[in-house]
Amino acid sequence: MNRSSAVLARVAVVSSVPATAPGPAPAAAPEAPAPGNAVDALRARLAGSTAREHVVLDFLEDDLREARAALSAVAAYVANVEAALADVAPSQQRLLSLALGGAPADRIEYLGSTLASVRRRLAQVAARM
Repeated sequence: MNRSSAVLARVAVVSSVPATAPGPAPAAAPEAPAPGNAVDALRARLAGSTAREHVVLDFLEDDLREARAALSAVAAYVANVEAALADVAPSQQRLLSLALGGAPADRIEYLGSTLASVRRRLAQVAARM
């Protein structure tokens, strides 16, 4: 065996031996339910409930979907502002259009009313549990 083969053999042996004894696997953090599945999980737990409770859950699910959409629209606007500011040569017209556009304010107002509805529906569900 030549010298390079001997070195490679030692490296292979050393790299196959763990440096420390393996410890217990870290506990996995509980996964948050996918959007929409959280209401389905509650619906399953309330399986014996009346149709009224399920209608409230349907409305709650719709309200949550609308809130996520409004949040996404606001986040997209903020991302557009940041992208415009990060441009090498920011356009005055682009900055002005972002400043004057009313869509983010409308979405924030809609988000506020949607969140109020979510809170009201959560109270309704809690009262029926």
